[in-house]
Amino acid sequence: MPGDTIPNFNNVIAALQFLGSGPGGARNAPDREMQRDLMAAITGRAGGGAPLAEPARPSWTAFQRLEQENQLLVDQLEMLACALGACSNCWGGIEDCEDCGGVGRPGAFAPDRRCFDRFVLPVIVRVMGRTDPCGDTFPDRDGSDPRGEM
Repeated sequence: MPGDTIPNFNNVIAALQFLGSGPGGARNAPDREMQRDLMAAITGRAGGGAPLAEPARPSWTAFQRLEQENQLLVDQLEMLACALGACSNCWGGIEDCEDCGGVGRPGAFAPDRRCFDRFVLPVIVRVMGRTDPCGDTFPDRDGSDPRGEM
């Protein structure tokens, strides 16, 4: 019943307050630390969902940069999933994934050839110590030729 929501909510609040006011023994130390952390986290906020205070608020430029970075990472992750034949949504880790039904581990699907050539083939070539498909060698980190030629 909708009318019972407020009294039940008040009972939950009262129970939480009662639990937090227990004796200050070692048993309650984690609870007190958690309360202290929670209070520190909400300091500077006017209320639930209120924006951060001005000094803690990121600039619009920083927000846009983070948004662009995030989109770039999402795009790269999707291409890597395609290169490995994996579900780009869950990589086979979510049983009820709406894209793959939980079977989308790497190798579950046919890899996308262009993505495979871009992400996976250079690693295979490097590990095998051969030249890349274009005929160039991949130099070692110190700049030397992995074949020992100069």
